[in-house]
Formats: sequence, structure tokens, C-alpha cells
Amino acid sequence: MRNNLAAGLIAASFSFAAPVLAQPSNSTEIAAIRAEIAALSARLERLEQATAVPAVTAAPAPAASPTPSGTVAVAPQATDARVAAAVPPNVRFSGDLRYRHESINEEGEAERQRQRIRARFGVTADVAENVRVGLTLATGGDDPVSANQSLDTGFSRKPIGVDRAFFTWAATDELSFTGGKMANPFYRPGSHHLIYDNDLNPEGLALRYARGNWFANYAGLWVEERAAADDSIMLGGQFGYRGMLNEGARVTVGASYFDYLDTQGQTPFWNGDAVGNRVDAAGNYLNDFNLAELFGDVTFTPGERPLTVFADYVVNTEADDLDTGFALGASLGEVTRAGTWKVGYVYQELRSDAVLATFTDSDWAGGGTDGKGHVVEFNYGFRDRLVFGFRYFLNDRGQDVGSEHDYNRLQADVQFNY
Repeated sequence: MRNNLAAGLIAASFSFAAPVLAQPSNSTEIAAIRAEIAALSARLERLEQATAVPAVTAAPAPAASPTPSGTVAVAPQATDARVAAAVPPNVRFSGDLRYRHESINEEGEAERQRQRIRARFGVTADVAENVRVGLTLATGGDDPVSANQSLDTGFSRKPIGVDRAFFTWAATDELSFTGGKMANPFYRPGSHHLIYDNDLNPEGLALRYARGNWFANYAGLWVEERAAADDSIMLGGQFGYRGMLNEGARVTVGASYFDYLDTQGQTPFWNGDAVGNRVDAAGNYLNDFNLAELFGDVTFTPGERPLTVFADYVVNTEADDLDTGFALGASLGEVTRAGTWKVGYVYQELRSDAVLATFTDSDWAGGGTDGKGHVVEFNYGFRDRLVFGFRYFLNDRGQDVGSEHDYNRLQADVQFNY
């Protein structure tokens, strides 16, 4: 279009100049007009180059696929190069979407079939050479240990909440500070969740230190603020050792101590449900929670796939009984790309007051404490960013309150990462 405009202006200039050009007696005036036309043409060409839209190379469009309604889905177009260029290099985006079918079979209860989603979207930015800030949004409402959202309630809109909002300052290569609503700052052997659920993102301040083979983590976490009573705060510390054994095996061992202040006699955290912890006649926590933990894991690489075994033990030193828990497990392989897989097994027991039940695994034995049993899982990388997974819980619950019964749960997942 700009080429046509330039050609039109030049043609118009020639038309105005035609009467003059028809007078061969005035050669000086003709030369001046020609010079003006050439200058105008050059100026228009520079203007066109300065305002030109850069070409965008489109990726090959995937084949159209029919939707449930029988119509054809339109393939998305390539992102404008100007949009990608507008994102500063110190800003990064990430996220995932998981679709889950879940079957729950609890003795004495009707069998349940649920469809659930979990969607998370995060952005981090390096605001200085050693300072990073981040924000993650997720489905699941305000549940502290689950971002799952059931598909029900008549196609209603689903809530999105702040999953993380944090800063991290790397004071040195060995020492860093994190504040806000953050990822769990404590090491979990075998990535298992005996004490804290994978989805738990605590709130407060944390310090992490690592030098050589040794590491230490410390946190002060704000659990519950009260206007008319003392606040419940968790002060936690952890130290450990990472090293290499013979044949290249990696080992991590350590100990932790988590002290929940002003918890005994308070209403159970979050929604008032003790989730297995014992309560007094008023429905408040019967015991305080000071948790001592010992843990370790070892990873071998006998072939192409890593083999990890782990053990985790916890005792609540503030409870007189029903105060211990442990987990023993192993896994083989890891999902890193298409065609890779991982299989795992865990046996776990948690007595009623072994840990603070609100924050432990929300799936095992129905969530919380007072349970025992097995978990098996299998994950397979179908594509580089597409993972299929299966988990089966074969558990018992209710032993400590005299109503032990079976609790079985099957989860089938497909997860997209980006």
C-alpha cells in the first residue's frame, strides 16, 4: 500500500511538472523540478522503511481436529515477533495444567468418581543481579495443601488464588533469604511428603545456607494471626549432609525440628477441621506440636535409570502418645523427556498427633493423620512436556479412634507443562 502511495505522489508530481517540462526553453527550472522529485522519492522510501512491520515466520500449522460439537478447531497463529521481543530477558514465565480422573472407595461410604483440574501460571523477574521476585496463580480456592479444582457445581466459574508471592535475595553464593508466600524451604527425602504436602506454600521468612557438602535451612512462618490472642508461629530448622558414596551413589542425611508456638487449645488451622489430630471438648487442639525429624535418601545409578531409596521418621515431642510417623519408599527412573518413565512405592504410617494434620498429604488416607498403608505410582513422558501418571492408595484410616476401615484411591493424570 505504501508503494502505491509513493508511486501516486511521484506520478502527481510529474503531472504538475508536465506543463513546465513541455517548455524546453527553461532548462534550469526543469533540472530543479527533477531534483525535487528525486528528493521526494528518497524521503518516501526512508519513511516506508522506518514504519515497516517486520515479517513474522509462522510455524507449520498443526492439522485441524474436530471438536466435540463436530466443528473444526482453528490452529493458533504464530506469536507476533514484536510481542516476544517486548518481554525483557530477565522475566520468565512457566506453568502447568493437569487433568485428573479420581476414584475413591472408602469402606462404609458411597464410591466417588471425580474429574479435577489443576492450573498454575507463574512469572519470575530478576530485579537485580542477586534479587528475584515471583508470583504464581493457581486454581483450588484457599486450600493450603491442594490446588485441585473439582469439575462440578453446574459449570460455575472456578476461583483463582495467589499460590506464591515471594522475593529471594542471594546475599552470597552460599547464603540466600526468601520472604513472602514461598515454596517449602525444607528438604524432603525422596521428594516425599510425610510432614508437608507437595502443594503447601508456607508464608514468612526463610534462610538457606549451603557450603561444601553441608546445608542448613531455617524459617519463621506465620501460621495464624489473632487480634485477641497470641499468634501461632512455626519456627523450624534443618541441617544435613550431601555426599558421594562408592560407585557414584549420592546420599543425603539430616535432621529437622519444627516448633509450632501457641497451638495447643487453639481452633484447628484453616477451616476448623482437625483432619485426624486430637481435640478437646471445645474442638481445639489437644496437644502442641514440636516435631523432631530424621531423614535420609540414597540414589544409585546402576544403569540408565536412577534408583532412589529413602526413609523419613518424625515424632511430636509435645504429645504423650500417638505421636510418631514414618515413611519408607523407593523409586526407579525419572521423567525428563519423551519416552522416559518413573515407578515408585511408599509405605507410610502417621499416628493422630505425629504431625500437624492440616499441612500433611491431602490424598494419602483421605488427608491428614491417623492412617497407614501403601502408595504405588507410575509416570510416563508421552511428549517432552506431556506426562501421563497413575497413583493408587491402598490405605487404612481411623485406627486411633477405634473405627479402622479401608480407604482406597485411584488417580489417573495427564499433565501439560510449559
